[in-house]
Amino acid sequence: PRALTAGTVARLGRLGPVVVDRTFPVRVADGGPGDLVGHPWSVAAFAPYRLTAGRAPTAPDEVAISGDWARVGKAVRTDRGVLRVVGTVRSASASGGAGSRGFEDAVFCTDARAAQLAPSVVQLVVVADPAAVRRAVRGVDGVQVLTGDARREADADPDRDAEAVTAMNALFGTAGGVSAFVSVFVVASTFAFAVAQRRREFGLLRTVGATPGQLRRMVVAEALGVGVLASAAGCLLGSYGAPLLAARVVEAGLAPGWFTVGAHTWPYQLSFWTGLSVALGGVVAASRRAGRTGPAEALREASVDSRTMTPGRLLAGAALLLTAAVTLCLALAGDPGDLLHRKSSTSRPMLLITAVALLAPLVVRPLTRLLAWLPARLPGAVGMLVRENAAAAVRRTAAVAAPVLVTVALTGSLLGATATLNGAKAAEARARTTADFVVTPQGGAAFDAATVARLREVPGATVSPTSAGAVYVLEDGVALV
Repeated sequence: PRALTAGTVARLGRLGPVVVDRTFPVRVADGGPGDLVGHPWSVAAFAPYRLTAGRAPTAPDEVAISGDWARVGKAVRTDRGVLRVVGTVRSASASGGAGSRGFEDAVFCTDARAAQLAPSVVQLVVVADPAAVRRAVRGVDGVQVLTGDARREADADPDRDAEAVTAMNALFGTAGGVSAFVSVFVVASTFAFAVAQRRREFGLLRTVGATPGQLRRMVVAEALGVGVLASAAGCLLGSYGAPLLAARVVEAGLAPGWFTVGAHTWPYQLSFWTGLSVALGGVVAASRRAGRTGPAEALREASVDSRTMTPGRLLAGAALLLTAAVTLCLALAGDPGDLLHRKSSTSRPMLLITAVALLAPLVVRPLTRLLAWLPARLPGAVGMLVRENAAAAVRRTAAVAAPVLVTVALTGSLLGATATLNGAKAAEARARTTADFVVTPQGGAAFDAATVARLREVPGATVSPTSAGAVYVLEDGVALV
């Protein structure tokens, strides 16, 4: 930002009290944060910061710090000389305990010392009428008057809260989608397993005169009762768990300090009906299977499965498998980088996992015989019984294995996508960097001229300072730097 002239500061000073903010980097020689930012003590009250221990600095070598990286009374060696910590402060925006850093690691010195270290004035606080301040700076190029909520633009990172909330939306949105995806499989597989286990019961009911419609309604009614109880229990647990989760992400620094769970009822209503819908949706196929079996057929096939795949399930599984393969091939042939996007790395594995879960009964019998081949050869009948029982009851085995398959496959794909994305970023950075060593400041700060000069003094070193720029892409594809 452009520095304010002495004349501008003087004109503003005639309107009311003026507090000048000066910013300069501070580097600690023996540990401590690498992105320390120095300020004059007079601006601490406008962040606002408050003292948590010690006192305000009064001597040129005294400082007050945010965080808990140094205790009161400690002498710290820095590039600004030896500084003695006389107080610690905490920002109102800090999200954790007493040692929270807030939005920056701040070091406050006396106003006179700050003026020596940073003579330029880039921002200041004026206690006066905003209209009068605007009239005073009218015509001065590059000067902004920030009032109300716009004052947050004077922060070191004014977009941090919006970026944090966006990250939270992405995190919780992905987690919610994955949870719903897994829940459907767990519920559907559980009901399928229950129906497979109760085929003898259904056969007896058909024998005494129960109709297929009555069996279907009975299974759906059971799912309705279980869904109501489970959804109510989930809402009750969520009312206690949601505030704890919000507090945890705030403590971890993933969300701003004001992030909390509001007193809204619609999320619980949505969750309740979603859980009930998932339960009813998962039981539809199982109830139809229960109603289709005849009395003698159910008793005869109670232990051995002969028709493990329905035409609808086979077609759905094949269609999803073909869709997953086609989308993957199109992405590889067109823009492989699209696979690294969050939505692509989450949705594309879901297609493949769903297809495999639907087609699981086709591979259960040969896969079970293959995996249980060695245990079946061991002394005793346990291994042989396990293999034959799992291979004979294909529906039951597939119903039990489907939730495990979905959970493990989805976890592996998400972790693998994250590792691949990190590896791709690292490989890209290595490919475009030809220097033997890269020296970067922490926290987005900049190197001062003295640091660059010391780097140039290293024997045999060729130093090439660079800085980041902004690129604006227009609608016609022209890039302006």
